[in-house]
Parts: sequence; C-alpha cells; structure tokens
Amino acid sequence: MRSCWKGLAVALLLACTGTAAAAWPDASVRIVVPYAAGGSTDVVARLVAASLQTRLGQPVVVENMGGSAGNLGAAAVARSQPDGYTLLMATPGPAVMNQFMYRKMPFDSAKAFTPVVSIADFPSVLVVGPKVKATTVKDFVAELKAAPKGATYGSAGVGSTGHLGGTVLVASTGLNGTHVPYRGSAPMLQDLIAGNIDFTVDTVPGLMSFITAGTVRALAVTGKDRAPAIPDVPNNAEAGIPGIEMGSWLAFLAPAGTPRAVVEKIASEVDAALKDPAMAKRIQDLGAVPTGGTPQDLARFMAAETAKWKAVIETAGIRIE
Repeated sequence: MRSCWKGLAVALLLACTGTAAAAWPDASVRIVVPYAAGGSTDVVARLVAASLQTRLGQPVVVENMGGSAGNLGAAAVARSQPDGYTLLMATPGPAVMNQFMYRKMPFDSAKAFTPVVSIADFPSVLVVGPKVKATTVKDFVAELKAAPKGATYGSAGVGSTGHLGGTVLVASTGLNGTHVPYRGSAPMLQDLIAGNIDFTVDTVPGLMSFITAGTVRALAVTGKDRAPAIPDVPNNAEAGIPGIEMGSWLAFLAPAGTPRAVVEKIASEVDAALKDPAMAKRIQDLGAVPTGGTPQDLARFMAAETAKWKAVIETAGIRIE
C-alpha cells in the first residue's frame, strides 16, 4: 500500500510540474537588473526582454534595482515566489564573487538561486594609458617591473571586475602592483588617460570607445578567444599570458525551488532568442558575445567560476564591510 501511495504522489508531482510548464507564462514576467539603468547589463536585459515578449506573447518587464554591488536586487529575487515570473539578470558579483568579499550577505549564494541560462560573455581586456610605452604584454611587464615604485592599476572600486582582474594579472606576472580604487569607471579612466595610473583590466564594452579613440591602448584580451569587437587585439595565449582568463558574463537565475520544467522552458526560449541573427548582432555590437545553452551548462560554468574566484579573493584578502 505504501508503495502505491508513493507512486501516486510521484505521478501527481510530475503532472503538476508539467501543467506549470505548459501554463508558463500566463502573466507578465519580471527581469530584475541589480544595477542602475543605462549600463551594459541593463541594455542586454532590455534586448532579451523585448525578444521574449514577442516570443511568449506576455509582457516582459525590466526592473532596475541597484545597490550593494548587485546584492540588493539579487536579494529581492531570492525572496520572490519560485514560479518563473521573476528572474535575475545576474553578473559575477552577486552570483559568485560577493559571497567571498562581503562580511554580511543578504542571501546564501549557493542556495538562493536556480541556474537558468547563460546570456552573454563580456570579454575583458588589458589596457594602458599614454604613460606606458609598451605595445606588447612582454614589454609591458618588463617596463613596469623596472619602474622604481612598481605598477599602479585602477578599478571602478574595491571588489569590481577591474580590481579582481588587475589582482590576477599582477599575481600571475610577478609585478609589484598597487591597486587604486575609484568611485566608478569614469574617474578611473580619466586618471588612466592623464597618466596618473598605469593600467586597468576591464570589460570590452566599458573600454571600447576609449580604445577606438586611441586614448588608451589595448594589449591583450584576457581570455582564450579574441574579442569580436576588437579582433586585432591578441588573446591571452597569443599575448604570452595563457594562465590569465577572466571576463564578465550575464545569466538568468531564478529563485531556488522554481519547477524544473519551467526552468527548462525559460532556458529554451532564451536560447532560441539568442540564436536569432539580428539579436546576436545587437549583442555583439555592444562588445559582448551571446551564449545561451541549458541550465546544466550554466550550473557547471558557475561551479567553475565559484571555485576560481574564491581562490583569487581569499588569496588577495579582499574583504568589504
């Protein structure tokens, strides 16, 4: 009798899960961007939202909820109903890195979310200002190793992509490097162009206009592939720093407990949207690379990212109150 009831319970669970997936979406879908409007994360979120709205026949709304390096918006999604109607446009910070830097987190990064689908990769690039004369990474390392006071690298703030990227580069190349945090990318880039700091490592979209204008010089993409937006810049192996692989990325996460069938359906719709040539080109024009895939693909990727950045952050001793 017990086995009969158990079998009935499993059958009912599967039936309910299948019904939920078939019904989704029968209401508007909310995408929470945990940063202010206007940045690369927000722009990509709105492109994806517009495509999904057409595909699904339901409103797909983007809500900006900035604060605490992405933690505020991520926490709001973690507290939402796990029904597929609230999604987080996640970046490495709230999804992976912040848990190892912030002494107090408003959610448990390992348990709060269900991976849904990868959206895009943002390659990072090493750039120098006019103060540095080197045009290759080899010469860059030699020049800054010879500098009496060592090298200085800037970032948009403690714990930012630029901070962690510069930390990895300094450790991997043996430079005597000092991190100079700023309140945002704009003042950091102003100081880089003015020659007050030596270099930065940040995403291609954030640096693209400066590279094109020639006010900063790109030496290497810090990844295995060249960036489509700057195809003449060598990748990490070509530049002689194959062990340095970093960049930013975007992915959809759902609250933990979201039905598997619903997660799979969202992933399938997003993956199809990203394969549309027009959509892919619009993302590429931002300096990013559309990705897609399955929830399983994203789960494996995030596990690797978590292990990598945990080691980097703990070795560097980065802590934020």
